[in-house]
Amino acid sequence: MKNNSFLEMIVDVLKNGFKDRQTLGKAIILPVIILIIMGYMVIMVGTADHITIGIVKEDNGMGNINTSTSIIEKLKEQENITVVDISQNDVNNALKNRTIDAAVIFPTNFIQKNAKVSLVLEGTDQSKSLLITKAVTTAITQVAASSANSTQSPTINVTSLYGNGLSFANLFMFRFMTFIVLILSTAIALPNILRCKSTKMFKRMSASPIKAALAYTLGLSIFGFITVPIVLAYIIYIMGLAIVGDIGDTILLMLLVSLVGTVIGVFASTITHTKKQAFGLFGIIVVLQVIFSGLFIPVTRFDYYTQLLSYCLPLTYGLDAMKSVIIRGFSLGDVRMDLIALVTIFFVALVLSMIGLKAGQNQRRKIRDSR
Repeated sequence: MKNNSFLEMIVDVLKNGFKDRQTLGKAIILPVIILIIMGYMVIMVGTADHITIGIVKEDNGMGNINTSTSIIEKLKEQENITVVDISQNDVNNALKNRTIDAAVIFPTNFIQKNAKVSLVLEGTDQSKSLLITKAVTTAITQVAASSANSTQSPTINVTSLYGNGLSFANLFMFRFMTFIVLILSTAIALPNILRCKSTKMFKRMSASPIKAALAYTLGLSIFGFITVPIVLAYIIYIMGLAIVGDIGDTILLMLLVSLVGTVIGVFASTITHTKKQAFGLFGIIVVLQVIFSGLFIPVTRFDYYTQLLSYCLPLTYGLDAMKSVIIRGFSLGDVRMDLIALVTIFFVALVLSMIGLKAGQNQRRKIRDSR
């Protein structure tokens, strides 16, 4: 048998590579997809948050001097900032409902009271809090610089409605808690069912798609639930992070997120046939959650159509609900819209799992009949 030369070996490898569609796809299409995604992320990271600031103006100025009005005008001139009038009594509700991101309060006789401005931040988004503080400070500095009497330069008293005394880790860690619980639950369910597909048990169960989908979801969810106390124990006792809200509400919310992750894994397993397909789909699920759910980039920065995609992802609602419970101290009733969204996604994925099992059953029947 004649040995091929080194050059002939390279030529053979190249020929096989060009014949293999997957190799060509990875070399040509995959870099384009990655560049598009990464480029979009870079653009979104560089996009400034739009900020809405509520103004409580109880100051009427003194004579021809109205410093508060000048500060408000300087705020209006800054990019990505919307200024709205609001009453003192409505500040907390507006911050809670997120109709405003912060409130600037100018008290009565503002100039006579050593010109102190009260800035009330929502407090759960540190990057946004820094932008707001910078914007108000800039406006005050500009007004002070143009004032003939520099001794009346206003000072800022900053407080936060939520997150007071919490570290950056505390304000950020809830994101990873939610992500880990969701993705691990999916990762547990997906390969488990895939391994069962060649067994008699799976064929017997899939004869009743509705019962099978429910059985797999509820049965495998137990293993997903195991991750919840582990994650919480690590966060509380190892990292020493605080949970402002009720611990019971936090556990129930995490269990719901885990249940949704499990049913997504069940659905993914019903439409894939090989490990390669399953883990490819799992990778897509992870990438979508990481990029478009608000894990790192706020959903509000995305354009309209990308936000539609974000609102189809369970992690989007899980993150919002978890932030409200853990950081703001809300009850489950306060995050009912997020809960409704998560339950809706659960049932949609469950129904699709039933359809997938039914389609697989029909396909196997056709193969059997054709023999």
